[in-house]
Amino acid sequence: MNFNNKKDKLNGFLKQHDDLYMVMIAVLIGLLAGYGNLLFRFLISFVQDLFYGTKSEYLLDALNNTPFYKILFVPAIGGLLVGIISIMFKFAKGHGVPDVIKAIALNRSILPQIALVKAVSSAITLGTGGSAGREGPIVQIGAAIGSGVGKIFNFSSARMKTVIACGAAGGLAATFNAPIGGAMFAAEVLLGQFGLKTFSPIIISSVIATVVSRAYLGDHVTFDAPDYIFKSIFELPLYTIMGMLCAVVGIFFIRTFYAFEEKFEALEIPSWSKPALGGLLMGCVALLSRDVMGVGYDTIDSILRHETGLILIVLVLLKVIATSLTLGSGGSGGLFVPSLYIGAATGGFFGWLVNLVLPNITGGPGAYGLVAMSAMLAATIRAPLTAILIIFEITQSYTVILPLMLTTIVANICAGWIEKESIFTWILTKQGVRIRKGAEESVLEKLHVGDVMLCDVTTFREDTSFRNVLESIKLANHTYFPVLAPDESLVGMLSLDNIREIIFEEGLEDIVVAGEICTRDNLIYVTVDDTLLTATERLGIKDLGAIPVVLEVDGKLYLKGLLRRGDIIMQYNKTIASTRPENA
Repeated sequence: MNFNNKKDKLNGFLKQHDDLYMVMIAVLIGLLAGYGNLLFRFLISFVQDLFYGTKSEYLLDALNNTPFYKILFVPAIGGLLVGIISIMFKFAKGHGVPDVIKAIALNRSILPQIALVKAVSSAITLGTGGSAGREGPIVQIGAAIGSGVGKIFNFSSARMKTVIACGAAGGLAATFNAPIGGAMFAAEVLLGQFGLKTFSPIIISSVIATVVSRAYLGDHVTFDAPDYIFKSIFELPLYTIMGMLCAVVGIFFIRTFYAFEEKFEALEIPSWSKPALGGLLMGCVALLSRDVMGVGYDTIDSILRHETGLILIVLVLLKVIATSLTLGSGGSGGLFVPSLYIGAATGGFFGWLVNLVLPNITGGPGAYGLVAMSAMLAATIRAPLTAILIIFEITQSYTVILPLMLTTIVANICAGWIEKESIFTWILTKQGVRIRKGAEESVLEKLHVGDVMLCDVTTFREDTSFRNVLESIKLANHTYFPVLAPDESLVGMLSLDNIREIIFEEGLEDIVVAGEICTRDNLIYVTVDDTLLTATERLGIKDLGAIPVVLEVDGKLYLKGLLRRGDIIMQYNKTIASTRPENA
């Protein structure tokens, strides 16, 4: 009894101090995400040491001393292992972030076991030299941790979104040593909003996860940024042009990646063997240049410090192909760092070119490569604030912030003109999950006509007299009436507007029938499975108050119910109210 009293007092205290409650939860998730990142790194280094004899994330030196047959076959072995794991756990494959976005958009939780399975499968892909990044898996791992905490505390859907975002932010912040960038990614990409009550716990989780990471791995920059000197105001137009170039290359990367994924999906071979085939083909590409293998941090550093020339364009093409083969075939890893790699190579080439033509007014190629990393990230993930902040944090170079901001925004805008979807939302749109829309559309698209339609509907036969119509509508609870043929098929809709036209005409009560005054042409209708968003759009075609819900059979429409505009509004308001944080 004493225990129950203490529990009731604790629950009462937490309800009165809701902000403190979420701070405590955010700290817990940040700690778990931070240690989840450490475990993930350990697994990658373990697999990497097993196959290549090194635990360092800077893998290139070891790869250059690795026999060609290992370069060819080790990624295939990694792909095979991931394929076998995916037989039992389908979520072992892929790059993770779209699944997190989908879970948040559709108010779903994320299975806690995803954290462990994703850590193992991604460690195998990356540890065997697959061309991918750590950040996609760690976002999914952190999100699964956050979702698991939310389940333990029985959170509502609104609060579940927050804790999922907290876990994802913590994971990304820990892996990049970038707490601000991690928090911004969660808000800008995953949630698409910056509410104070939501953003505060995300920041706390991101900070705590970063503290854990720094405690074990140290506080160091991810990339050693080159010195930047702003030589001339005429450089700004050059950075603008480079932003446009990054947009084009970014869209090329997105479309190539999903083209490869579709080709692998269409292959008539066992699904578990596809990652192995992708790994083998990626090994063939790596024989041309081993720079494309693994996470690629050392190659990015090399580009930023001294790598120049036409070879960088070759690296762009090879990295796009290698990443598309690794992940498009079903390997497990992220697309974040490949985007940074492609950006560094694109910018390095552009900087080398303008430096040849205009040496007196341009800085070094490395500075252009650094700026292009942010621009490429914005072009692919469509999150310019995240791109700017992450590059700033992982390089800690403030001097380059002006061209960085300009180029990133230009790349983001131009990429949006060419392709509406980001590298994360492309696959979701293909699945029918629309992310880039207003809050109202988002709610209405999750609800279906069958959930809110009126089933008890007053109907009339075509030969029903006008007198009987007038008598029946007095008792009806709706103002639009379906008119049916003798075989029960829908032939028209009768509204008060139709009735108003002849109600004052004397002597017509027993002469006119429903079939003569109803609207028959261009009937607007919906089906049970249509979303309320679709229904709203169709209601707006003629500004109708209600439309019939039908089943179409052999070219005829059979009535299933009636959908009223008021019912849609009522259901929308209920859904919004149920997802507000204060109802958590």
